[in-house]
Amino acid sequence: MSQQPPQEVATAALSNSSARLKRQHELAVDFAIGALKTRDIKRVIEEACRVVALGLNARFVKVLRYRHDSSTLLLEAGTGWAQDEIGTTELSADDASPAGHAYVSGRAVISNHLGNEHRFRTPDLLVRYGIKRAVNVPIRGVPESYGVLEADSADDEDFSETDLVFLEAVANVISMTRERVVAEADEKERYDHFSETVLNASTDCIMVVTADGNLEFMNRHGVTQLEIADFEAVKGRPYVAFWDAEDTDRAQAAFDQALQGVASRFEGMCPTEMGVAKWWDVSISPIRNEHDVIARVVSVARDITERHAHEEQLNALVSMQENKLYSSELMMKEVHHRVRNSLQLVQTLLALQGDLSGDATVSAHLQVAATRVMTVGSVHQRLYEDSGVEATNAGAYLSGLIGDLQVLSSDRQIVFASPTITVPARRLAPLGLVTAELVTNALKYGKGDVRVFLEASGDGLRLTVEDEGAGFPDAFPKPQGTGLGMRLVNTYAGRGRNAITVDRTVPFSRIVVLFKTT
Repeated sequence: MSQQPPQEVATAALSNSSARLKRQHELAVDFAIGALKTRDIKRVIEEACRVVALGLNARFVKVLRYRHDSSTLLLEAGTGWAQDEIGTTELSADDASPAGHAYVSGRAVISNHLGNEHRFRTPDLLVRYGIKRAVNVPIRGVPESYGVLEADSADDEDFSETDLVFLEAVANVISMTRERVVAEADEKERYDHFSETVLNASTDCIMVVTADGNLEFMNRHGVTQLEIADFEAVKGRPYVAFWDAEDTDRAQAAFDQALQGVASRFEGMCPTEMGVAKWWDVSISPIRNEHDVIARVVSVARDITERHAHEEQLNALVSMQENKLYSSELMMKEVHHRVRNSLQLVQTLLALQGDLSGDATVSAHLQVAATRVMTVGSVHQRLYEDSGVEATNAGAYLSGLIGDLQVLSSDRQIVFASPTITVPARRLAPLGLVTAELVTNALKYGKGDVRVFLEASGDGLRLTVEDEGAGFPDAFPKPQGTGLGMRLVNTYAGRGRNAITVDRTVPFSRIVVLFKTT
């Protein structure tokens, strides 16, 4: 097998690093939010080991608690170790071992070459398990540190500085949760300093809302991101009042679900206090009190303004390129013929690669990509057959496309109905991509025959796709997986976020898309 070029290797490494960092961020935030809901410190410590193992892809993780009576570090919880070693094994707490140095100095330690390490000796426990690399961070406390959180590896992949930051975030949550539990045992408070510290550690905008819908707390990053000069000025404001008028219903619905004990997610626009438009990806969850009653709701919002701007730029670029392409002299018959042949080759290669892939997820993504290429190719086939006309029958074009999509499912029929509707040729590709996306989703997630209807509606088109399934979940069409499919539908329909409607008045699955033709 030929070796990848250095540029491709570097690109792949950067992609893996970015994905790993994003995963660690999500795990740390979820862990912190989960820690707010419990007073069981043992459970928090065990969950911390599991979260670190996932975030660092490490088999061996442990929490070491300092023991005053023996001046040692006790293996209190962990993953990868023998069960009889947990709760019994003790390690030296002196400065000559990696864990001991982290405890004594109060500083994190990375040891990526234990076999050649001159700073510390390698504990016998690590030698028995063939550990080559270790990273240790102190679990701080008041007035003294609790112990050490350690991740160990027997393979050749080095721990990095970003791994260290992730490990410290988890250790800080353990520390602050422990201190919160101790404080709550003496005095019940609505919010204690340590809980606020956990929330302030997040770079997301976190709001805590009372059961009657009013803002009670906002973390430091949220106050900064929303350009709030004085939090007291907005404290008590209704949660839904922060959102743009078009997104108020989404925010209210998510809040109502949280009061019913159901976590949910939505995207919307919440402007800053200075009037700057910002878009957010929001997770909203219930918070139960000591009586297991939902007393508050937590809203965790991640700023996606940059992504939203990129999608708007993509939409503008698509429109600009469509106008340039379809108004130029390249609309000749021979060009469409050659483009169709080239796209058919690309489609075949993608489908073949999907069949040969040993990974079901990769195969599915390649098949979806092949379908999208086929859709664009069918446009050029239609324009080739019509000698590059500037307007064509959308119904006839979709009928041919549906025939191509039928091969994706041999046991389910796709039925199509449409009157003669003439649309600009430059809108065929977006119409085809939207139709192919919805039909493919119906074949993948729905049941029974798939029915497709196209009709004129005002100054545009109304595209309806339905199947015999039980219907869409209440939260649809929130992003699932990458969310690319639904964003493509929104972008190419040309109607923005109001393009997609789920018809819940029928006992089966029906989705309606309003499509722009101008």
